[in-house]
Amino acid sequence: MVDSTPSSSVFTTCRFNETGKVLALDRHLNRLKVASMQVGCPDLNVELVSNLLSESIKDFGQTEGLARLAWSSGGEASCETRPLNPIKSPISAVTHLAPKWPRRFRGIKHGNWQPYLEAAELASNSGADISLLVDGHAIIDADRGTPIVLDENGWAYFPGPEHGAVESVTISLISNHLEINGIPFRMAYLTEEMIRRCKEFVLVGTGIGVLQIGEIDNVDIPVGNCLIDIISEALKIAWQES
Repeated sequence: MVDSTPSSSVFTTCRFNETGKVLALDRHLNRLKVASMQVGCPDLNVELVSNLLSESIKDFGQTEGLARLAWSSGGEASCETRPLNPIKSPISAVTHLAPKWPRRFRGIKHGNWQPYLEAAELASNSGADISLLVDGHAIIDADRGTPIVLDENGWAYFPGPEHGAVESVTISLISNHLEINGIPFRMAYLTEEMIRRCKEFVLVGTGIGVLQIGEIDNVDIPVGNCLIDIISEALKIAWQES
């Protein structure tokens, strides 16, 4: 579902497994609640959207998938389930101009998601897997997921809402695990210089998990296993705790 205006609705996309367990459900419901307040939707009816999500997952059958859970400016809930669309790693990416929104629509998933869908289509039409969204000379987001760079000094960086990115549930699940494994994790613009000198570049998100980026605009990117291994472990723990 794609609405015409940012204020028409907010949404979050959850991942569930074959038993119906939802990864980090509380965080997704909180994301929906905060986004509803941010754009001026009615207060989120948590019980209503939770029940709708459960029913939708049950109807989907005993297989893993994704559920787009939305809350409208009219106080209506909707849920659309779909299968996962696995992407083989490492992936290729192209760059695409990032959309710009007024402050109250930044950092959230809102009703006008068309620019992100168009960026994904552009990547597909170019033979790439993903579009990385740029503002000026920095990567600030992706059409699905959040990019993370590991620099030559062993620090990892990701763009946040203040840079134009959507606030990531996956980032919240992996941050502490990166830190306790000796990788300082900070929010920053991903500049051309950072990318040129990086040791590893990955993309994380609810629907994709974690993927290595091996190419951007036909330029090779170093492929490593440090971030992949730690983030994969963090996501496994998150599933166990969900």
